[in-house]
Amino acid sequence: MDRANEIIAAIFTAMISMGAWTVKKMFNRIEKVEAQADRIERNLLTREDLQQIKETQNLILQHLLEHRKTEQEKNG
Repeated sequence: MDRANEIIAAIFTAMISMGAWTVKKMFNRIEKVEAQADRIERNLLTREDLQQIKETQNLILQHLLEHRKTEQEKNG
């Protein structure tokens, strides 16, 4: 009877160890995925960012067009 109890205890210990290992692996993977998502989110542009870029681009274009106009007036 003692031998049977030892075997059952060993089986339960092995099952608990495998369960703990599995849970640990899952949490490690979840943490890695969250870290990757954070890195991706830091590199994404928002609509506000795109709007600022568009406004800057329009300002540069406007300046270049005005410069071209003044150059054409000087030449003739």
